[in-house]
Amino acid sequence: MKMIKRNILASLAFIALLGSACSLDLEPIDSIGDSAAFQDIEDLEKGITGVMASIGGHGIVGQSDRASDDLRYSLSNTGQGVQVHNWTYNSSTNDLAGTWNGNAALVDRANRIIAIAKQFDQEDATVKRVIAECEFLRAYSHFEIVRLYCPNYAADAIGIPYKFESGVTNPSRLTQGEVYQYVLNDIEAALPELNQYADRNYWVTKSAAYALKARVAQYMGDWDMAIKAADEAQGIGGFRLATPSEFQGVWDDNVAEDVEVIFRVRRENATFGDYYTRASNGDIFFHPSYDLMSQYTNDDIRYKVYFGQNDDGKDLVAKHNGRPNDKSNVVDLKVFRLSELMLIKAEAYVNKEMYTEAEAELNALRAQRIVSPQALDLSTKSFALKAVQEERRRELAYEGHRFYDLRRWNLGIERSAEDAPGNTKTTLEAGDYRFVFPIPQEEIFANENMVQNTGYSN
Repeated sequence: MKMIKRNILASLAFIALLGSACSLDLEPIDSIGDSAAFQDIEDLEKGITGVMASIGGHGIVGQSDRASDDLRYSLSNTGQGVQVHNWTYNSSTNDLAGTWNGNAALVDRANRIIAIAKQFDQEDATVKRVIAECEFLRAYSHFEIVRLYCPNYAADAIGIPYKFESGVTNPSRLTQGEVYQYVLNDIEAALPELNQYADRNYWVTKSAAYALKARVAQYMGDWDMAIKAADEAQGIGGFRLATPSEFQGVWDDNVAEDVEVIFRVRRENATFGDYYTRASNGDIFFHPSYDLMSQYTNDDIRYKVYFGQNDDGKDLVAKHNGRPNDKSNVVDLKVFRLSELMLIKAEAYVNKEMYTEAEAELNALRAQRIVSPQALDLSTKSFALKAVQEERRRELAYEGHRFYDLRRWNLGIERSAEDAPGNTKTTLEAGDYRFVFPIPQEEIFANENMVQNTGYSN
């Protein structure tokens, strides 16, 4: 197997050369011009590495958790994520603006590297791969924006602008049908030039592209595409589930390359665990909800991996605690895992009324997570879908899916009294406009053609 090996740390300096766009429509300013920064293909390689290192966790880890029913507000919280948790956000909420801006900056940086790469030999294999990786990242970041800031998929529903170039423009919001097609087009364009094997799965591979395609298809409700793409992602890479003895290592960043994690982003300092508990002094911002913790049986190995307690016996989210003997709360961002693809397939099979196939996916997953898994009732579509929804919640907790899943399924949120201490809000009804985040006010100011989401004022 030929692995792509790149020096992440040596390439981080190139991030500064790529600017820091805060809007889909604002042009970044370079400290060094593109022609000066990128003299050869080696520089181009460093440039894409820098873009990869800029992938953030906003919207992937933090916002979905805070807005969902998987967290319980801590009385030691001093304001972290409270607006999102209580659904009192508006177009000026900084947390949500950061989610938009981070992905918009990733779009801009990917577009800039594509433009630079086109100045080199278009037949060079490295140039082709770098362009393909940027096409993937452009698709990925646009999809993050559209799933967070737009309603459930409908071809004629309101979407977002899709940016193919870095520059000052005032694009209007496209339909979701157009946006999703552009996402799929970028994935398809990238696939032929992507490698499959990459050091520790830190780089974009064919499997990563197919995994993104499967997730996009799931949001579209295109179940045939979802199944096919998920099978491709798993089959090409030869990925397998972690065994019970390996499962802790998935979260400690200590498993073999064919185990579970299809695409990860290396983190040396980003404290994902700080969404829940401050690394420096142990202050708890959010506990795991009692409702979520009650979803696991006593012999479910995920319980001890996902949850813990501090010295005072208070419940903690432990999933992103950090690597052993390393910085607290610092772990790699796991963008795609095999178990998510299995759950996508299970949901697809249920919607196609292929209950035997759905049961096979769920049983294969549960066999590696539960010592003595109970038999599942997949006799009807409603029972089968409920089983998939419950297993998805248990498996993917604190990976940035729950809030958006509830919206996809047209389900509301009902927090119990014990999961709503203080002034915590308890109910968000299905279909409430707050299941879609507001477009940031600075984006509205920057683009005269940008339209705010329903329910929010400018």
